[in-house]
Amino acid sequence: MRSEVKGVWFMTARRYLIQDYGEEAFARYVAAAHEASREAMNDPVVSRWYPEDTMRDALTAFHGEIAKGDDGVFSAAMERCAVLGVHWFVQLLLSVTTPRYLLRLFPAVLKQTRRGPVRLAVDVRDNAATLRFTGQPYANDPRYRLATPAIVRAVLALCVGQTVSARLTEYDETTHVCEVTW
Repeated sequence: MRSEVKGVWFMTARRYLIQDYGEEAFARYVAAAHEASREAMNDPVVSRWYPEDTMRDALTAFHGEIAKGDDGVFSAAMERCAVLGVHWFVQLLLSVTTPRYLLRLFPAVLKQTRRGPVRLAVDVRDNAATLRFTGQPYANDPRYRLATPAIVRAVLALCVGQTVSARLTEYDETTHVCEVTW
């Protein structure tokens, strides 16, 4: 089965770029991607499934055109996109839940936003967790290695309201292991 990603990511990236960088920067981001991916990036449909290659192209264009190759800027942008993608009411709910509960929801959320071989196993401990993503296409891509901990960090910070540390401790062509503490 081929891997696909829900259009909500592309819609959130579009919103973020236009809001924080302007229409011209958004146009440069779209133009920097492969032609096959530009429609999804330019005019995304939230509920539509797009090929994983489109996600890879979007992350590559974002890293190169918007972050100008700066990993710190890229990671911060991925965090901001993750927060923008979570509706304000859900943000309120997350602020009153426990990290353990939220982290146990991650596999179900992943199934709503990704289709294909990607799976997630979560091991939660006191103030720490290990997230093991398997079957992840492009897991060895440097932009995916930056995006995974940034997104986890941002979403968990909505819950715990304090600094969250998330870092990849292991990766290969299809796996990300992310260690999280709070």
